[in-house]
Amino acid sequence: TTHVHQTPTMAAITISQVSAGLLGALHFLFAFTHLADPAGAITQMTGAKSSTPIAMHCIAIIGVCHAVLGFLYAMFAKVKSEGVRKCSLAIWGAVFLPLCIYAQYAFPATGKAPVGIPPMDMPFPLLYGFALVVALGFAPIKPFKFKKAAKKSSAPKTPSTATRKSSRARKTK
Repeated sequence: TTHVHQTPTMAAITISQVSAGLLGALHFLFAFTHLADPAGAITQMTGAKSSTPIAMHCIAIIGVCHAVLGFLYAMFAKVKSEGVRKCSLAIWGAVFLPLCIYAQYAFPATGKAPVGIPPMDMPFPLLYGFALVVALGFAPIKPFKFKKAAKKSSAPKTPSTATRKSSRARKTK
């Protein structure tokens, strides 16, 4: 077999891939914190020194939901369809974020509804950060291009077919 030289192709990563990947990483982080120590998460959120078994169970279930979202967004970061990726980010922004905000007002963990506009009580700063990551996925930024490393061939290097044909044509003239 002859070796045919191919120019390295450019791999591109879009801003929505970056956004979906970051969103997945954030959800994995929260999955870990909620599942590794539900009682500690409750203390961190509410200041309570102890927690009930049902509260720890609920925090662990929230961790499971974060893990599922983490895997979904890690997958969406690899999906080739830009439309599917942006649709998934839009669903997060239209469903997850408003329901989290609703839950903070309807069922505040500390017993007191958030105050201020915009509210800066936890977890609102975290939700704002999540929302910024999602909004980033819709930014009009061109794809980043990376050169892929050329694959090494075990076949001996020979001139490409086009080069051999052009050199043959010159020799026959």
